[in-house]
Amino acid sequence: MMVSSGRVRLERQGVWGADRPRLSLIWTLTFLLVLFLASSVSAAELRIGAPDLPRSPDPHYGLNWGDRLYYNQVYEGLAETDGHTKVLPALAESWERTDDGWLFRLRRDVRFQNGRPLTTRDVIFSLCRARNLPDAPRTFAKALGNVGALTPLDSHHLLVRLLDGDQRFPLGVATIPVVSAPVGAQWRFASPDCEGTGHIDSAAFADPSLRAGTGPYQMTEFTTDRVVLSRNPNHRDNRQPWAQVELLRLTESGLIRGILDRSVDIVYAPPLAAMEFVDAKGGVNFHLMSSTSITFLQFNWRTPAPSPLQDVRVREAIRRAIPRDVLSRRFMPGLVTPAGQVALPGAPDRSPSIPDDEYDPTAARRLLAEAGYPEGISIRMLASPSQYKVAKILALFLTKAGITTDVREDTADQVVARRRAGDYDLYCLGRIYNAADMPETLHTLLGGPGAGLLAGDRNYGGYADLAFDRLVADARAARTERARDMLVRKAAERAYANVAWIPVFHTKSAWITQSRVRMQPRLDRSLRLNEISLVETAGSL
Repeated sequence: MMVSSGRVRLERQGVWGADRPRLSLIWTLTFLLVLFLASSVSAAELRIGAPDLPRSPDPHYGLNWGDRLYYNQVYEGLAETDGHTKVLPALAESWERTDDGWLFRLRRDVRFQNGRPLTTRDVIFSLCRARNLPDAPRTFAKALGNVGALTPLDSHHLLVRLLDGDQRFPLGVATIPVVSAPVGAQWRFASPDCEGTGHIDSAAFADPSLRAGTGPYQMTEFTTDRVVLSRNPNHRDNRQPWAQVELLRLTESGLIRGILDRSVDIVYAPPLAAMEFVDAKGGVNFHLMSSTSITFLQFNWRTPAPSPLQDVRVREAIRRAIPRDVLSRRFMPGLVTPAGQVALPGAPDRSPSIPDDEYDPTAARRLLAEAGYPEGISIRMLASPSQYKVAKILALFLTKAGITTDVREDTADQVVARRRAGDYDLYCLGRIYNAADMPETLHTLLGGPGAGLLAGDRNYGGYADLAFDRLVADARAARTERARDMLVRKAAERAYANVAWIPVFHTKSAWITQSRVRMQPRLDRSLRLNEISLVETAGSL
């Protein structure tokens, strides 16, 4: 017994005595391995806070930023754009111009998340569905308005026939999300209507088992305040960095709280007033980039006569009363740049003859007097909720120049009601435009029902100028980029000369990330999860 006990005691001494350094090393390596595995799991999860998320899981329901944040990850179109708006292949591997449209060749290595292969039947079903979706606030119907027919040449070749001589690549059509057509669904796309059988209700997209997309991520949970995505293991690009992604709708205070307490990794559109406060806390990165977002003023052209705004001198006075450069330097330094036109500096379709800043309050008062208003005028400014603070600043400078401006803080529903009723003189709003298709952008904002075109769907004030519409129509039909750019410049100059609207500034896209997160903002302010990664540090394993 004594021998046995002594042997046990000696064995214990061997373990806890002489071999202690070896065991300590083993435990240290084990602990570091656990930390590495834990950090790897954490690194594979991403949480994004944003002020807006989609109201519907249906990818054909809306076109707002929050909608695109979701469906850009789960669904794909025939084409896509990179961070600088260059058009790239997506579900279509290539395309070519035909006499009356475009021929798209579909990729053969694409499967939907439900396992079915992509065919032209799915594309036709998706475009018909996007065109006819009921009760959708902003469908893709306008983008499809110039499509006369979709003709499948076989299962992987689709001919898109256009109704007029439009020579532009149909980016609005090519980027519509493609969904898996139901078994047995057969649709025929012919202007003006689609005909066929087989449907998917909007509510069905909330079911994760539908798996109707081809994108690199698939939806696993959906509410209007929280969306959970998981990596699609069968996507052709298996380099997606994140195993799970949470999209969270947060208030302004929630965005700041989330980035400071590290409960979110990225926040989009943080409140500008809090940027300096967050920066002082440290541990975060700011990402600012020029974007295709523009804030501008539209006139209410439907106001019955006599209206001061019908006089071009009054409209010019309003333009001269706005200090674009002061706004960009003093009120929102580093976050906006003055804008006298839609096109960004350096763009080939930007007019060199349109100035970005013309602030001259003395000239504004002189123009008012010349127009018969030496005592000034009073106007009502309508402002979208996101632009209310900007509108208040603009109203201050307008009033100083003799243009007494009343701005009311309205809800989104109230803004829509007042806009439809014509209860305003000026409308302050913003838009993210498509820099890859400037003829369409100009038509959307200022196009009237002329030159064979429908009125622009963001031309809320009812501006109409046949000469402008003809320039835009000619730009759409131009066969070369050089000719198209020249016509776009002429159209912009025409709108400037008539003071058809007043661009104010381009807004930079603003993101805040934790210091360990790296991302590259895009001109269109959209987000692609494969463009977000972790910063590798010297101390990382």
